[in-house]
Order: sequence, then C-alpha cells, then structure tokens
Amino acid sequence: MAGANSTSFRLETLLGYAESHRVTVCLLGGVMVAIIAWVDSLLPTMSIGFLYLLPILISAAALNGIQIILLSVLCSFLREAFDPLEWSAGAGGRILVAGAGFAMTGFFVIGLNQRRRLLREHLNDLETEVRLRKDAESQLRALIETSPLAILTINAQGEVLLANESARELLDFEEATLRGVDITPYFPILPRMFQSKHRGGNVRTNVECTARRSTGEFFLANVWVSTFGSSSGPGLAAVIWDASENLRDREGAGLDSMLATSRVLIGAFSHEIRNLASAAATSYQAIAALDGLQRNSQYEALGSLITALESIAHSGLRVASQREPAVTDLGTVLDEARIVTEPLLRDAGFQMTWSIAEGLPLVQGEQRSLLQVFVNLARNVVVHGADWPERSVSVTAGLEQDLVTVRFHDSGPGVARPDELFKPFQPGAQSCGIGLYISRAILRSHGGNLRYEAAAKGACFVVELWPVEQRVEIL
Repeated sequence: MAGANSTSFRLETLLGYAESHRVTVCLLGGVMVAIIAWVDSLLPTMSIGFLYLLPILISAAALNGIQIILLSVLCSFLREAFDPLEWSAGAGGRILVAGAGFAMTGFFVIGLNQRRRLLREHLNDLETEVRLRKDAESQLRALIETSPLAILTINAQGEVLLANESARELLDFEEATLRGVDITPYFPILPRMFQSKHRGGNVRTNVECTARRSTGEFFLANVWVSTFGSSSGPGLAAVIWDASENLRDREGAGLDSMLATSRVLIGAFSHEIRNLASAAATSYQAIAALDGLQRNSQYEALGSLITALESIAHSGLRVASQREPAVTDLGTVLDEARIVTEPLLRDAGFQMTWSIAEGLPLVQGEQRSLLQVFVNLARNVVVHGADWPERSVSVTAGLEQDLVTVRFHDSGPGVARPDELFKPFQPGAQSCGIGLYISRAILRSHGGNLRYEAAAKGACFVVELWPVEQRVEIL
C-alpha cells in the first residue's frame, strides 16, 4: 500500500508540476509518439490513431500553446499517414479536424493542470492558515489559562461562556466550573454593560466596582470590559483584578502621608508660634519693671497667654520631631513626578523637558512628600501661566557640591517680590497661599530646602536635598 501511494505521488508530481520536469515529459511524449507510429505502421488494416491522445495528454502540461499545436499537427499527420484508408481529397480536412481535436485536448489538459495547481496551492495555503490558527489558539489558550488576572466571557443573559483558572480562584469556584453560571450575583455591573448606549454599539472601558465571591465575601475589583458580536449574539469579555490589597495599601499609605504632612505643618506653625511667643515674652519682660503693672489682672492674663503659646509651640515641635528618618530614591520620585505632571502641563499648553543626571544618590526624604513638592511646583506654573505667550518648563537634576539639587525653571515673567514667596496667607494668592510654605517646610523637615533662584528669564525654584552618605541631624 505504501509503495502504491509513493508511485502515485511521483506520478502526480510528474504530471501536475511538469514545468520542473519539462525535458523528461517531452522525451516521454516523443517516445510514445514514435512507438504509436511504429505500431500503427505494423497494423495497416487497423486504425489506432486515437492512441495519439496519450502523448498529447502527457506532454501538454510541459508545452506552451504553439508547441501543443505543432505536436497536434504532427500526431494528426502520422495518424493519417498510417491510416488503412488511402489518401483522398478529404485527407487534408481529416488532418485539420484531428489536429484541432488533439490541440483542444492539449489545451484542456493545460487548463485542468492549472486548476489542479491552483487547487493544490489553495489547499496548501488553507493548511498553513489552519496550522497557524491552531498555533495562535493554543498560545492564546495558554496565555489565558496561565494569566494571573481573571478572564471570562459572558453572553447577553449574563451566563459565563468561558473562564480561566484565575477567575475560578477569584470567585472561589475552585472545585466547580463557571461555565453556564449567572454572573449577576457576583458582578452585577457586567450584565448592565449590554444596556450601554455607546456610540457604535461597542463598549471598551475600565470600571472599579464592588464584587462578591461565592463565599459571600466582598472585594474591590478593577475590571477591563469590552463587548463583541458572535453568531449566537452579543457577548462581553472581562479582565478582572482584585484591587482589595491595593486599596488597603493605598489607604494606609495615604494615612501615613497625611500624618507625615500633618507633623510637618504642626512643626512649621509651631515654629512660627514660638517665634511670636518669644518676641511677646521679651516685650513682656521689658515692661515688667513699670510701676503698677505687676498686680494688674490684664497684665497677668497676658503673661499667662504668652506662657500658654510657648507651651503649645514646644508641644507642636515635639510632635513634629517624632518621626523616623526616611531614605528615598530621587530618580524614582522624579519618574513618578513626570507621570503625574506631564499630562497636567501638556493639557495647559506647556512643553516640558527633563534633564536628569545618571547615578543620583539616595537622598533624605519621604517619597510621597517629595512628590507632593514637585506636583505643587507644577500646579503653580499652570495656575500662573495661563496668559504667558511662551509656555515651557524645564526640570534638571544633578549633584552640586554636597547637595542633590532639582531645578524647576519656567518661561514666565518671573517673580516680582521673591522675598514674600514663602510667607503663608499672602494677599492675592491662589487658594490659601500656603503651597510654597508647606513645600519648603516638608523639605526642611528632612534637612533640605526650597529656595527661589534669580534667572535671566522666568522663575526658577531649587529643591535641595542631602545625600544619605552625608546624613545631617534634623532639628
């Protein structure tokens, strides 16, 4: 059986793709013509001219149109030459008819061979596409099944069509299949997506919602959803991430950041109160020697008030000093600041350039607090630069002498009274006017500083931080 298949394959290769065996096919056809003519000459009483169709059928795949016509004329002439009928006046017509028949047979073989070749190429392409599709489906199936994110599809009735292992684990269906389960009790928002009046009928969005596991436990989910159409109706694909841990971390970090900022504010305002209380105490002592005031009740009340302010200031400074020293990768902070501030400035029409030196050392400071400082500087530019004809901001960072400095330089008109920049509650300031005051207080709480630097054009604010290798004692 194997030998027969091999022979059939070789014959198919020989006949179906004769262009690659042109010489062999032509020789085979010529030999067959010679054999048929010789046999026909040996049988003068028998007509075997129809056998000339065999070399035509075999050779046509390797010949062009003119060669087929010439071969057909030759075969028809030989047929007539050895025909048992004698030559007559109608011999030329018979040669013409036979030649036309042989030629038409040859052209039929050419067309049939071309169709067979096209069919074979089409089948090969189809097999390749099927193989590639199976490979893609296998890769996609492996990607979905091994994904740490929950992936599932549902129909318009809210029934699960497909779900990966992560989806089953997310909803605590480890021992049971999710296929055919109504998803509404677990993700109520998903079936409602089919009712969305989105333009074009397709929905592609990200939602944050509360979901429920099969055990009844609630969790926060980030869901990327998209609708699609199929032969059985509309469907929805969802990629789900359990954001509960991220929510706890975010709220915990937010609380820590709020407490850290609060300590900074308490320390800054306590420092101002202490300065005022010290000045008041000095004046109080200076007028204490005046006659008649020692026993004055209002004078004594003033002294008690000054003492209370000093006590409050010392308490606030003591609370502000109760913190752990923090170490931060400034490069990471600047990357985060770029992610946050670039869209803000771009939407306001600003062009932003960054020039960050490589190998910046670790600095003293808390990551979220430093990020707040840079975001505040960017917001100040947006607020004050709405009418600037030229809008650009450049941020440069590097090591200067013993300090790590970050310069935030804009293209505005500059600051008219730089000595009043860091004073809180400035008249005419946006909001309450304490943004720069708080930013400098944050930096000073870690031993750094925020200062204004005069420039030929625009305003330049310089953030100064101490490298960890040169740790300073923060008072």
